[in-house]
Amino acid sequence: MSVQYQVLPRLNLALFAYSGQVTFAEALAAVAAVARHPDHHDTMRQLCDLSGVTGVERDFPALMKMQARMAEDLLPVRGERIVVFFAPHRAAQQMASMARKSWDGLDQVLVRVVDSEDQALALLGLKHAAISELFDA
Repeated sequence: MSVQYQVLPRLNLALFAYSGQVTFAEALAAVAAVARHPDHHDTMRQLCDLSGVTGVERDFPALMKMQARMAEDLLPVRGERIVVFFAPHRAAQQMASMARKSWDGLDQVLVRVVDSEDQALALLGLKHAAISELFDA
C-alpha cells in the first residue's frame, strides 16, 4: 500500500490518498502523523481519496486496534469534524465502511462516503476540479 497525506491549514483540510492493498499499520501511521502535525487541529476537515485502493487487510483484531487509535488521535475535544471518503468502487467502499465504524456513535464526527470526486470536493466547499490538485496546494 501507499498512502500520501498532507495537512493544508489554508484549506482547513487533512488530505489522505490511499492506493494498493491497504494495511492497518500504514493507515494508522498516516493518521498518527497527521494528528501530530503542528497545523492540525480538532475541527480540521478530512478528505480520504480511496480511488486507488485495490483491497483491504482482513485482520479483525488489528482493525479494532486501529479504530480505537484513530478515534483517540482524531476525536475532537471541542467542536465537530467532517470526514469525507471518496470511494468510487467496491474495494474503496469496503475500506470506507470499515473506517466509518471508527466514528460510529460519536456525535462530534460527521462521516460521508461518496462515489463522485465532484461530490467529495463540493461537500467540503472546495472549488478544485480534482482531488489531485489539492496536493501541494
